[in-house]
Amino acid sequence: MAAQRLGTLLVPVPGLSGTTYPPGTTVTVRGRGATVDAFVDGDWLPLSWWEFSDGLREDVADR
Repeated sequence: MAAQRLGTLLVPVPGLSGTTYPPGTTVTVRGRGATVDAFVDGDWLPLSWWEFSDGLREDVADR
C-alpha cells in the first residue's frame, strides 16, 4: 500500500460522487508526482499538483 499523507485543497474539486469539495477541505493523499489519488470520507478525487498542498493549512479557507 502506498504511503498516505494529509493535504488541503486549494481550489474547489469535484469527487467521483459528484460532490464538489471547497478550498480548505482536508484530504487523504496517496501517491506522488503530477497527479495523485485523494479521498474525502471514501469519495475519490483525482488531483493535479496545483489543486492541493501537502499538510494541513487552516488559513486556506479564509482566503
